[in-house]
Amino acid sequence: MKLRAILRKLAISCAVTAALLIGLELAARNAEPGPFTLLDESPYDPHPSRLHAHRPGFRGAWDGSYYQINSRGWRGPEFEPTFQPGELRILALGDSCTFGKGVEDDQTWPAQLEGLLRAAPEAPRSVMVGNSGVNGYSGGDYLSVFVEHGPQLKPQIVVIGYNINDFPNVVKQTDEAVFQGRRSLRAMVSHQWREELGKLASFRWLRSRYYDFNRERDFARMEALAKTTGEHATTSPERMKREEERLRQLINVARSMGAHVVLFLFPYESQVYLEDFVRGPVEAIEQLAREVGIEYVDVLGAFRAQARASDPPEELFIRGDRYHPNGRGYAIVASELERRIRERGWARLPE
Repeated sequence: MKLRAILRKLAISCAVTAALLIGLELAARNAEPGPFTLLDESPYDPHPSRLHAHRPGFRGAWDGSYYQINSRGWRGPEFEPTFQPGELRILALGDSCTFGKGVEDDQTWPAQLEGLLRAAPEAPRSVMVGNSGVNGYSGGDYLSVFVEHGPQLKPQIVVIGYNINDFPNVVKQTDEAVFQGRRSLRAMVSHQWREELGKLASFRWLRSRYYDFNRERDFARMEALAKTTGEHATTSPERMKREEERLRQLINVARSMGAHVVLFLFPYESQVYLEDFVRGPVEAIEQLAREVGIEYVDVLGAFRAQARASDPPEELFIRGDRYHPNGRGYAIVASELERRIRERGWARLPE
């Protein structure tokens, strides 16, 4: 009888625990952007020369984002130019920060840039901004995407959103030391387990809260590391030379169709909120843009100014995420790009 009672209590406890875990998972999924989904499904197909590619026409949730992929494998609505006079075509190249990890379609910077250009005085008759950003992409992939799609779509403007983790630099080094070092949560869980657990919205929620809870501690460690290593850490000349070669190839293709090329660098959260930060990566990309003769837009200053316009500082990144802006952060990127495009007169097209 005692054993039967113990087993009954154990069964009830397991059922209650399972119900709580299921409830937490459902609540976490409901809080993530996009339509509610019960399961994560990979949006990627293999690609012969790139890490992967979006599955054309895919609809579903993956890693905290809702993917709505068009027939070209890009995020958002169909990109079908008519090539009629007055049609402004812009192609956005980049990684998960251009794709817009963790935000709705209309909050990504390509979508917001399209909206700003359409609403501007003397706007072109038609504006199309194609979002070809894919999670995990870097410089070589940007070139590959443009070579594949650019000649057929003939964009008048090509915008490349670089990320600091695209090349070795002190900000990347200190970030990896803090968030991927032996004392980090990542080090406590194997890569295989992180991959599996990452499919659970409840794990993603707990992970973000963990990083959010330790934010001040981690910022202090990053600031201390930046101070001690900033004078000695340099950007890899070999890696930057490789990026320069890729950029020159991309620029040659763009200029053959009369397109302008714009480059900018996404800031890390620490660069926006810390008083002492390293400008080395920003200066390296700005110098690269000058050397290859293209337009560079420095968005870091706009991020820092916006964050400090209120007390407490406005949150411009996804909660518990050190890299990906939220919708307000992407609005800053779109605004800075729209202003530069307007200043250069690139949106004034012949009818």
